[in-house]
Amino acid sequence: MKKLLFAIAFMTAGSAAVLAQDSTSIAPQTPPSTEVAPPAADDQSQDQDKQTIATSELPANIQTALQGQDYSGWTVASASKMDKDGKTFYAVELSKGSEKKTVKFDADGNAVKEKE
Repeated sequence: MKKLLFAIAFMTAGSAAVLAQDSTSIAPQTPPSTEVAPPAADDQSQDQDKQTIATSELPANIQTALQGQDYSGWTVASASKMDKDGKTFYAVELSKGSEKKTVKFDADGNAVKEKE
């Protein structure tokens, strides 16, 4: 009987030693990162030369286009000026109630791109 108790105690101690050794050999887990991924390379290059401007600084031809029938009922929320490939473009954020869209104009006042 003593041999049986000795064997059980020996196996329990051995198991405890193995488990203790296992828990310290596992690399500690790091919490998930909360960092925001950087924008795509295309977005970065576009935003590098982008500067916010007052709506009164928009060229007259763009202001005229915004007062036209295409943008009737829309309000200018913000405007920005950007240079890309040696050309100047203007991005105008418009709002109409809960709707929002961004229109990109070239320097001549032509709408180049519209994004809802």
